Amino acid sequence: MKYADTTTDAPKTLQWFFLFSSTLVEVVKGGFSIQYDTPGSGVIGDYVQDNFGIGGMTIKNLTMAIATAADYVPTGIMGIGFDTDESVARASDEGTVYPNLVDELVNQKLITTHAYSLWLDDLNSDSGTVLFGGYDTDRYSGDLGVLQIQPDAQSGNITSMTVAWTSLSLTDPTSGTTTLTDDSFAEPAVLDSGTSLCGVPTDLYNQLANFSGVINDPTYGAIVACNLSSYTGTLNFGFGGSGGPSISVPFYEFAVPTVDENNNPLTFEDGSAACTFGLFPVDTGGDILFGDTFLRSAYVVYDLDNLQIGIAPTKFNSTTSNIQVIGASDTIVGGASSIASGVTVKQTNTAKVTPGIAKTGTVTSLATKAPAATFGAISGIKTDAGATGTATAAKAPATATGSAATPSVTKSAASTTIPTFDATTMIMMGGSFLLMLLGGVFVVLA
Repeated sequence: MKYADTTTDAPKTLQWFFLFSSTLVEVVKGGFSIQYDTPGSGVIGDYVQDNFGIGGMTIKNLTMAIATAADYVPTGIMGIGFDTDESVARASDEGTVYPNLVDELVNQKLITTHAYSLWLDDLNSDSGTVLFGGYDTDRYSGDLGVLQIQPDAQSGNITSMTVAWTSLSLTDPTSGTTTLTDDSFAEPAVLDSGTSLCGVPTDLYNQLANFSGVINDPTYGAIVACNLSSYTGTLNFGFGGSGGPSISVPFYEFAVPTVDENNNPLTFEDGSAACTFGLFPVDTGGDILFGDTFLRSAYVVYDLDNLQIGIAPTKFNSTTSNIQVIGASDTIVGGASSIASGVTVKQTNTAKVTPGIAKTGTVTSLATKAPAATFGAISGIKTDAGATGTATAAKAPATATGSAATPSVTKSAASTTIPTFDATTMIMMGGSFLLMLLGGVFVVLA
């Protein structure tokens, strides 16, 4: 199918697409409907079948949806998760699922197993790679750690790419590493490329937001300064319990460039760049989603046949390739150093207690720090030396007038003042990758 430019004033009808494809077949007119976690977001449209080209291959008669209306979903989404998460399965217990893109790749013998790997590269990259049917050992460091995909608490079925997240720590280049969770911490986290930011429990978010000098703007949400080049700290995510894989995310990956309503870069009144904070809070009972701000620092292999996920630290800006094909009887264990199976969790949307958050693992505010200063003090339950204590960074130098700058965000030609912000810069993420670990594919008809 040849897709025309939908940015024109084309009519929002299925008939418009028939003008550009001789192989398009309507399956169910008006049959597609889905809502996403973002409040007010959703898509409706028509189910169709057509030939679909990807990576030099053509998938024949792929079932997908053409979106005739979309709220807060500006791009098409390629659903490559479990069929139990397709919109028809969500809508009814009796919903009939259909073969999605990965199913058809296997059914049409274009790959041999329901597996693929994801490499987003760093925040400044304009492209990444999804590799169907294998993984690339030149795109990650060390060995893959293998995690079991965790079931849904209500049904007991596997519906999402959920793994056991078991620790969070912060590494400061001068103070060392401070653990922000205790030994009993275990939460279900979805490794979701359809989400731009990374969600953490509210307790942890508040600590990290204070540490980062986040200010909350009524229009743009959580805002931080973008200048993170002088800070080399990391936020470290551990999985699968003791001995499981760990991914260290540079703080600058959590500072996402942002534009105003006129599509101009968002800035403070002093002209310095303002960014969106790459973390968001998750209340008790909510879904913890690790989106692009986390996934850019990880190489992830999704094995849907064996219900496993392989994960390792990414190699940013890798220019070489060493692809390993996953055969029909293979598993990703061949590229792994260990299988983390000691901790299990269940994904649930019902109210629950969030265990193991270290109430004493606080991070102090950076409100007295200038943008070029070292990050502030953090108080954790355990340092890298194993002792409880507080690590304090050096004081920021005073400005020429003896006080720190107090920039405010400039939204457009008429600037709007935001609460005082003196903190050192923090973390942004790039645009959303157009894959979603859900069901099928839809194309937005603008």
